[in-house]
Amino acid sequence: MQKLSIFIYFFGLNLFSADFCVVDNILEKNKKIINCSDEKLLFGHLKFNSKKKDLKFQFNKEFHEYVPQRYKPEILTFIRKNCYKKTLKIKTITNFNNKYGNYLNEVIIKCKFKS
Repeated sequence: MQKLSIFIYFFGLNLFSADFCVVDNILEKNKKIINCSDEKLLFGHLKFNSKKKDLKFQFNKEFHEYVPQRYKPEILTFIRKNCYKKTLKIKTITNFNNKYGNYLNEVIIKCKFKS
């Protein structure tokens, strides 16, 4: 019951599967986001490998978020084109891949879609 209360607190009762859009690879520059209307939640993903566990981040004053330097221009272009600034959140997840001996990084961008 407590988990349900926390979920409702963060997401509200109005969040259904049709209330958000997903872009699997934000590096596809010419791909138009379809089936996403204004003010819907938008999740953009970027996955890449690295040899180092600690990525270099740079604080962006325009969005008040830390952005990985490696894909900074691509991430900022995606945000400017598709997101409202006030709703923006950027999360970076890094996991070690034992099989290949490198790190798998995933950048997740969450915002409200700007059409």
